[in-house]
Amino acid sequence: MSVTLRRRQSWAACNRRAPSGKGLQISGFTRALASPVLGCAAVALGLHLASCGGSPAPVPSAAPYTDPGFAETAEHRMHYALTMTRDLPSEIAGSYGIVQRRNLALLTIALMTRKSPGGPRIGALELEATSIALTGERKTLALARHDDAHGPTYLATVDVRHRVPITIEIRARATRASPEIVARLTREFRLE
Repeated sequence: MSVTLRRRQSWAACNRRAPSGKGLQISGFTRALASPVLGCAAVALGLHLASCGGSPAPVPSAAPYTDPGFAETAEHRMHYALTMTRDLPSEIAGSYGIVQRRNLALLTIALMTRKSPGGPRIGALELEATSIALTGERKTLALARHDDAHGPTYLATVDVRHRVPITIEIRARATRASPEIVARLTREFRLE
């Protein structure tokens, strides 16, 4: 019983107010937390520490590719595709002089008349392809014309990065009198 009494007396002795009449004294640390800026910083640090740990969420899959693969005007249709060179059969890549690399894609462009969509391809009077990075940097692609029995096909290689979207803008004109055909496609590739 004397032990309990001593504890109560020591508790009371330590928790009495000073007879000076001053109010509650705030320590320096508590005063610092009362500052709006430091208080917000303390809360942010607490949230950051609370969010640490555990396994990271799985990486979401790439966005599905939904581009139609063509653009057209009243008289002409332009077909285009952006394919990884590693997905091409080696004999086809070799016939065009393309070295297959993990981070290299092939842009293919063909023009034809709308009257005969499965018919022969036609040459372009004007044709330009530009790659646009996420930062907005534009780079004109070097298009090479390849002729075969069905007509010309235009090819260009494009360097790509893992899961970084790349946008390709294509502008073509079949004849002086025909309107310009414009296509814009965005692709994202997994290089794993």
